[in-house]
Amino acid sequence: MSWGGKGGQWNRGGGVSAPVGRNPFAAAPAGSSPAAAGSAASGAPDEAATGPMLGKGSELQRVYMMPYNVGHDGGVNCMTIASDGKIYTGGRDERLFVWKPEPAPTGGFQLNQDCPPIQMGQSVTSLCYEPSSHWLFCGLWNGDIRAFCKEPIKDVTLAGHRRSVTCLLVHTSVLISGSNDGTVRLWTFNQQAGSFQCHGQPLTNPSGPVTCIRVLNGALWVGAQNGITCFDLTALTAKGTIQSEHQVTGLLEMQGYMIATFRDGSVKIYDGSGGEIFSRPPMGEHQSNTAVEVMMHPTTQKPMLLCGQQFGYITAYDLPEFKPRGSFCCKDRSDIKAIADAKSGGMFLTAGFHGDIMIWQWGATPGGGGQTASPFTGGAAAAQAPVASSPFAPAGQAGGGGMMM
Repeated sequence: MSWGGKGGQWNRGGGVSAPVGRNPFAAAPAGSSPAAAGSAASGAPDEAATGPMLGKGSELQRVYMMPYNVGHDGGVNCMTIASDGKIYTGGRDERLFVWKPEPAPTGGFQLNQDCPPIQMGQSVTSLCYEPSSHWLFCGLWNGDIRAFCKEPIKDVTLAGHRRSVTCLLVHTSVLISGSNDGTVRLWTFNQQAGSFQCHGQPLTNPSGPVTCIRVLNGALWVGAQNGITCFDLTALTAKGTIQSEHQVTGLLEMQGYMIATFRDGSVKIYDGSGGEIFSRPPMGEHQSNTAVEVMMHPTTQKPMLLCGQQFGYITAYDLPEFKPRGSFCCKDRSDIKAIADAKSGGMFLTAGFHGDIMIWQWGATPGGGGQTASPFTGGAAAAQAPVASSPFAPAGQAGGGGMMM
């Protein structure tokens, strides 16, 4: 089953839609195809493909780097930012960290632990924070999902997947989880039982082990090892699959389109019906995709696509032109595992395979001087005693009570 092509409509034909050399976000066709860009000379950056190298003196500044002896002992697998500005990171060291941005004594700011790290017993492979219900969902390597509720304090485990939970998403009060076992599960909250239960049978994904999920136009897009499958959320059936030679590493919805990144460094954009309308092959030094994020540039107020790669590199592209703004290295040989937009002052966070966590800012003053307040939106967190069992519970307070989604 194939999905896309033939005018961008769902179909059961045999081929993948041919790329169209126009930008999906622009009103007019793009002036040139990305494939026309030249390749780099041996050992030199290809600015036509990935832009100039951004470093000291450029518009991008690193305003915080976590000390090497702080934080995760192993690689960071995932990261999310809550509505109150706290940052959650999960790692291969089987720990969940909660970070709170605070002013630094020497100026600027720093990330401090909000509580001791939570021992999860398994590598934390995915995170999702739902702001309206104050639930934090943690996908684990063994297939379980650990769920913490803030109001009231609660800690429950959702068992069902047989392998690592790679992605989590909340849509219309339903938790959606994707796993390396090749299934997608839908979880609803049971008020009487005070916990979550799997809704119906798990959805078997035709495109293999699941890597990422997004919802667009009432359909669930599932990125996986062998392509992208779309599920009708009303009928809970697969509508079709776009086959891919390379693993899908990320899906992002933007302005009614779906941006997909692939392991080989390529980027494709699809319309709401699954028609491929833009394709950028691997170019220059952009030969892999390990993480992806969209954020607004604070000066131009235009969206940028940040593509994290192996060996610690990130390339930023201006949209809708898809013009490379530049590339930079977070930590040498530390694959980028997560990028999170802080949605404040042009700041974003990165996390890497070596456990590194950094904060960057577009248009920042070199050195980050003059930064006196938290860079993240949301009210200041109330002081509370640290705990090691739940990221929400004060010391000595037991979890309990009902929950609402």
